[in-house]
Amino acid sequence: MWLSGQQKRPADFGEGQTGIVTMSGGETAVLLDRERRGLEVYAPGGYHWTPQTGQRALVIQGRGEIPCVVGVRQGGGTPDSVDIGAKSVEINGQSVSIQSEGTAAVGGGGVDLQGDVFVNGVPLPEYIARIVAGLLGGGGA
Repeated sequence: MWLSGQQKRPADFGEGQTGIVTMSGGETAVLLDRERRGLEVYAPGGYHWTPQTGQRALVIQGRGEIPCVVGVRQGGGTPDSVDIGAKSVEINGQSVSIQSEGTAAVGGGGVDLQGDVFVNGVPLPEYIARIVAGLLGGGGA
């Protein structure tokens, strides 16, 4: 029927579409009504990320603009979710990586921790004191 065909026509601009990321990294491509290559990837200011192949992405296009990727579907056990494992993002030019096992790394410089720091639930000064006492033969470790 003519009306049902009209409702399924992809939006030319102004509306979001979702599709599967087919290329990631240097050139981003998403399979929508057809594969769209060379898409720009948008993120909040100071934040850099790259959608991963296989993720479901939201693509929008303004009037006269190149379509752009503005986000990916967040998982939760859905068929469209992708376990991305250890990945990193870039915030203000610094790489931040948080692995699924709970470790984190900040590239490009040192880490300045402010506030209370705990190691396995023990305040850092107490933790260090226990190590020193153990090394000096005072027990405590």
